Amino acid sequence: MKLLFSATPAFGHILPVVPLMQAAVGDGHSVGLLSCGEFRAAVGEELPPEVEFLDAGVMPDVFSEEAGRRTGADVFHPTPSTIGEIFGGARVDLAVEESIDRATAWAPDLIVAEPFDAVGPLVAARLGIRWHQAGIGPALPAVITDEIARVASARYDRLNLRPVAASSYIDPCPQQLQDPDWSPVVPVRPVRPQAHRRPKDVALDLPEPGGRDRPTVLVTLGTIFSDPDTLSAAVAAVAETGADVVATLGSSLRHPTAGQAARTDSANVRYVPFVPLDQLLEKVDLVVGAGGIGTVVGTFAHGLPMVLWPQGADQPLNAARAAASGASITVDSTADIPRAVTAVLGEGAYRDRARELAAEIAQLPPADTVIAAITRP
Repeated sequence: MKLLFSATPAFGHILPVVPLMQAAVGDGHSVGLLSCGEFRAAVGEELPPEVEFLDAGVMPDVFSEEAGRRTGADVFHPTPSTIGEIFGGARVDLAVEESIDRATAWAPDLIVAEPFDAVGPLVAARLGIRWHQAGIGPALPAVITDEIARVASARYDRLNLRPVAASSYIDPCPQQLQDPDWSPVVPVRPVRPQAHRRPKDVALDLPEPGGRDRPTVLVTLGTIFSDPDTLSAAVAAVAETGADVVATLGSSLRHPTAGQAARTDSANVRYVPFVPLDQLLEKVDLVVGAGGIGTVVGTFAHGLPMVLWPQGADQPLNAARAAASGASITVDSTADIPRAVTAVLGEGAYRDRARELAAEIAQLPPADTVIAAITRP
């Protein structure tokens, strides 16, 4: 069978569905990814080598800027209506023709789309094939999904198509992190989430756990809202506690060259380039992050506690759910980070709760079970 994954060209939207791609490849299926060609070089190493990249559409800075032009809104602090225009309007308008052409030529049997992706479902309607929605974290609030669908509906009308409901929702979110008010409208298939790991590990020279006399804290602020000053402030705040710090560098939507800035290691601070989260989590005791859902779920899958400093988008929601689980503390500023880090490292309850979450996650069905189910005739 030919499975086409469709996703927004951003790490936080593609990496959570990579385990499904890997499982599909392992089960002998042909696998494609429909996304912006400009993102191919950045994400290519993160994908199974068998995945065929179908170039279509534009990068987030382009379609977000277009949505901002249309609405006059701040796309970095969007309302539900702005989110609807970003993903259901501008992105679709700038991708749909290429996407239909690429997908028609590739001839998939099934499409899997992440929740912010309104292109894949439209392509499925055009080709007359089934599609499944693969979550990338807690289910999106209905006010957001409804707005994306409302804006996208005008694009269906222009093409004389009718929206088709997903055959199922593939849910990677453990119950403790899921929105308690979520009411799914299609069948739900749980799947075990995992922190991202490349097909081949990155060379990484960091001390092994147990061989250190101080705790090690990972500081990672993601690829959308992070900027050099924010990262530096977070690193300095954690280093103030006396812990060893590993900090990830990487570009962001606002500061595309942030990862190229020179950083100087110090006695207890190490800067590393983008490294798959799974490798880094093996080396640390605590994660300080912004609340991107891939980082949150991946960290808890490893049984590690967190301190979260949300920067925007869905991060405050994710941080609130993480804090409610008892395995994380949310802070409002860098001034609060040292106290929170000290509390989480010093109080075993946070670590114990994170380990309980890891045990819960380990009980969820693996990706190959889900792929076998959705590809069954």
